[in-house]
Amino acid sequence: MNIAICDDEENIRIYIRKLIQKQEPFCKITEFSSGKELLEFQDETNAEEIDILFLDISMGDEDGMTVAKQLRSQMESKKEAVWGSLPLLIFVTGYPEYMQEAFSVNAFQYIVKPIQESNFEQVFAQTIREYQYLMAKKKEKPKEVLVRNGNRTRSVSADDIYYIESSNRKVTLYLRHEKIEYYDKISSLESELKPDFFRIHKGYLVNIKYVERYDRTEVKMRNGDSLLISKYKYQDFVKRYLEYISEER
Repeated sequence: MNIAICDDEENIRIYIRKLIQKQEPFCKITEFSSGKELLEFQDETNAEEIDILFLDISMGDEDGMTVAKQLRSQMESKKEAVWGSLPLLIFVTGYPEYMQEAFSVNAFQYIVKPIQESNFEQVFAQTIREYQYLMAKKKEKPKEVLVRNGNRTRSVSADDIYYIESSNRKVTLYLRHEKIEYYDKISSLESELKPDFFRIHKGYLVNIKYVERYDRTEVKMRNGDSLLISKYKYQDFVKRYLEYISEER
C-alpha cells in the first residue's frame, strides 16, 4: 500500500506519518512539501501509483484543490473512472468551509486541523476498508491488456503474461508461446496491472505469480529468463513478493 502526505508544514507531515504507522506499520509512506513536488512525482514515467493521499488544502505554492483537480484531470485524460478509484483523497485543512468544494474532485474524506488522533483513526480505518474493497473488486475480473497494432486490436489476458519489457518507445509482452511487440508506455501498463505486476527496473514489469526466485541483482522467471532488478526497487519488490505469497496461502 502506497500512502502519500502532501503538506507544506513539516510538523504536520511528521504527525500524520506517526498516526498512519500506528495503524498500518508496514505501508510505504512518501512525503511531499508542496503541490508542485507531488505533481512532478506523478509526472515521472517510473512513479508508483498512490493508493491513499493526504492533501493539505491551503499550501503556499499550489493549493490542494488545484492539485487535486490536476490529478483527477490526468485520470480523465486516460479515460479512467474518477469515482470509486485510487488514490483515495483525504483533505487535511484548517478551513472546513472549503469542504463543499471537495465533492467536485471526489474527495473520499477530510480531516480538520488541528488533527485529533481519535478522528484521524476513525477516518483512516474507514479509508483502509474502502481501499481493501477496491482492491478485492479489481481482482474479481481477470485483467486484460489491449494490444493495438495499426487498425487491429487484440485482447491478451494478464494471467498469460510472464513479464513486460520496454525499449525504444515499444513494449514486448512475453507469453508462454509467443512475444508481442507494440507501441505503448510501460508506466501505463504498470498502473493498469498493479498489484499483480511489479516494476523491478525501468525496463521490466514482472508478473509476481511467475517469479521463480530472486537475489539482489536479478529476478528469475518461470520461463527461464533472468531480469535485472534495480537496487532501488529491491526492498519494495521483496515486500510485495512476500505479500503475494501470504495472500496465496
